[in-house]
Amino acid sequence: GYHIIMKRFKNKKVLIFGLGLNDGGLGMAEFFIKEGAKVTITDGKTKEQLEPTLKKLKKHEKKITYHLGGHIKKDFLNNDIVIRNPAVKPNNEWLKIAQDAGKDIEMEMSLFHKLAPCPIIGITGTRGKSTTTTLIYEFLKKKFGRKVFLGGNIGKSAIRELDKLNKKDICVLELSSFQLKVMDENKTSSNIAVVTNIYKDHQDWHPDMQDYINSKKAIFKYQNDDGILVVNIDNDITKTFVKDAPAKVITFSLKDKNADYYIDKELNIYESGEKLLNIKESILQGEHNYYDILGALSVARIYDIPPKDILDVLKTFKGVPGRQELVRELNGIKFYNDTTATSVEAIEAMFKRFGSKYAGKIVMISGGVDKGLEYEKLVPYMEKYLKKLILLDGTASEKIKNVYSNYKGPYSDFKKAIDTAYEEASSGDMVILCPGASSFNMFANEFDRGGQFVNYVNSLK
Repeated sequence: GYHIIMKRFKNKKVLIFGLGLNDGGLGMAEFFIKEGAKVTITDGKTKEQLEPTLKKLKKHEKKITYHLGGHIKKDFLNNDIVIRNPAVKPNNEWLKIAQDAGKDIEMEMSLFHKLAPCPIIGITGTRGKSTTTTLIYEFLKKKFGRKVFLGGNIGKSAIRELDKLNKKDICVLELSSFQLKVMDENKTSSNIAVVTNIYKDHQDWHPDMQDYINSKKAIFKYQNDDGILVVNIDNDITKTFVKDAPAKVITFSLKDKNADYYIDKELNIYESGEKLLNIKESILQGEHNYYDILGALSVARIYDIPPKDILDVLKTFKGVPGRQELVRELNGIKFYNDTTATSVEAIEAMFKRFGSKYAGKIVMISGGVDKGLEYEKLVPYMEKYLKKLILLDGTASEKIKNVYSNYKGPYSDFKKAIDTAYEEASSGDMVILCPGASSFNMFANEFDRGGQFVNYVNSLK
């Protein structure tokens, strides 16, 4: 079906609104150039700031019109399609111009859902998305091998893979609320939708909590009869999705024996009330991981993956990079990278896993850009378990300082923050990067933050 798409965007006027420094903007620009579209790129950042991305587009520069260091109204009126960067907020004035003019507004994921020739498994939720997504991918690979493609919010551009896909393939995509909001506007859902949980998050981006919840619902809202929603019914918000779903629903729970998939205290997993397997040998342990395993297993069973294959994966899967990831041990101090812990619940999960074992021995590096989160909730954990809190510059850190006093910083120099954490820790302690905030003031994104942490920690003598 790809040649049909080729004609679809030929000579269409496309505006890339926000090129950015991640692969997403670059992937979209290259996709439309290949399609023969007329591409304009506009970004508030200057040519100098965007240099790393612009270098990669050098070979196409004759085919691209650039308006950098600001935006021009006519770009939003004269183009047929506007591709918005995930960082562009819904109330953006330029976006509004395009919306009022009735332009076709897309993001990479909404477009990918429309164009992909194969079924899509979409995964969303406030916590556990990346682990659940990666587990689904690993489970399905056991049976389908190279027919399974992993993409979405996980750091690489999915649209690049489009022309390699056919209808026998399966796409596993992690979807953020930003991407889902645009899918909602385009009335597009994944064929199989997985929702892990929903907590307060991204209140800096969504106008309110209801908008955040509504965006998440887009993952299943527009499914047709053969769609499936896989959902956690222990979460106050997601359990209400069961009655909203237009198609089939598969439930999972750690509390309700009547769920389609249930796990008991002995770590036996039940499928429709019958014992399926025991996961004592899983490397991933702890309540939040059990939810991720159940969500992923529910999808694996739709595709008839045998319990033995599921167990094989769990015995070897160490988790995703940046999620409570052990980087190294130095002088008896363990260093962990938990850069993907960007919410209050993610910090809570860290304390639930390490707190009792490391009471008074945790040196935690936190802070960054606030997303409208409530840090007061964390104070009892901090008082009970922290040796010292090290803060990075940012609005979140200013909020944390108001509720908790045993900190050093805030530091605008990341290496200085890590050095200080190392100095504060002694043998038998742990140092963990667990930000509970956005990274955009000091880093390109959370993966950049985690990468810098890992590199610097590995260089410590």
